[in-house]
Amino acid sequence: MLPAMRTTGLVLALVLALVAGCSSAPPKTADYVADGHYGIGVHTFTFVDSSRPTPANKSYPGAPSRTLVVEVWYPSSQEGGPFTDPPAAKGPFPLVLHSHGFMDGRRGEGYLAEHLASRGYVVAAPDYPLSNGGAPGGSTISDTPQQPLDATFVIDRILAQSADAGSPLAGAVDPQRIAASGLSLGGLTTLLLALHPTSRDPRIKAALAIAPPSCMFTAPFFSGAGATVPLLFLHGESDLIVPLAQNSARAYPLSQAPSELIVLANGSHTGFAGAAALLDQSMHLDRLGCSAIAGATDVSSFATLGSEAQGISADPNVCPLPCLAPPVDPALDAERQQALTKAIALAFFDAHLGANVAAGTYLQTGVADENAEVHLMYKK
Repeated sequence: MLPAMRTTGLVLALVLALVAGCSSAPPKTADYVADGHYGIGVHTFTFVDSSRPTPANKSYPGAPSRTLVVEVWYPSSQEGGPFTDPPAAKGPFPLVLHSHGFMDGRRGEGYLAEHLASRGYVVAAPDYPLSNGGAPGGSTISDTPQQPLDATFVIDRILAQSADAGSPLAGAVDPQRIAASGLSLGGLTTLLLALHPTSRDPRIKAALAIAPPSCMFTAPFFSGAGATVPLLFLHGESDLIVPLAQNSARAYPLSQAPSELIVLANGSHTGFAGAAALLDQSMHLDRLGCSAIAGATDVSSFATLGSEAQGISADPNVCPLPCLAPPVDPALDAERQQALTKAIALAFFDAHLGANVAAGTYLQTGVADENAEVHLMYKK
């Protein structure tokens, strides 16, 4: 009986090993798009930075301080959501500071924030004082140099909330795992927050820049103290507002490893915004985006971000005016573009904040192999 028992035990061990092997199959896009097992909590904070002013903006006289309304999504122990102020799940969790685009707002990429929260991330998204869609005096990009400092202030306040036993975020944030993401002008803010020689935040461990204006950056910008922060540029191939060729495709080769550029075939700029899913998908979605920003941007103000020595060109001609190319209908379907964004963002943060090797492999090969719309370049 003893030999038979040993044989049975060996067979059982082999079966268990096979089952374990099957469960470790490489993750697919569907795995990263799927909602996580956490419920979603949401809380709105208002933080006031009294150390810096808000400048005058047309009819707005300015203010001696900067007020930042911040939406925070977080993993909750209550199923479903998003719910206002449910109990936070047992943390701590990584924090992602998300920056909205020009004339957008803190809830603009709520689809991405909710997805990350369901998968175990805290996401904080501020309304920047003068670039959000409801800014006093009208939205302007002239205040962009202050936005990475705003982001750092918000990170400080979120960490303070996590340390406060009476806060909805009590114990929710891991201060050693902080990343940044942002769309359009928020993508530029993300690059400044991760890399700018004087306004970078050294706590940023990974940076996802979605369709960022990056035409003004030269090689020195990417070789400073923040050079080793993992970067991911995500851009639509058919972006009419922030053209790929003069921005992410130009900046990516200048960046230091680890860095990656993912291009979505026929992807638009507007398609990354949550509201794009509600638009007529038979047209190029940047038709509406271009109409919204017509006459409202002055790319020459990007020269105020820094000096030539810091890797920021003072030549206003390096940044093209938006919406010069004619749109070709239709663009990539917004729901598809946003599903790919959720998968790519989650895998990126899992790889660099969670040391998840499978997630890194998915970004380097799997996402492009599996999705015809995805083209990538990876710099080791």
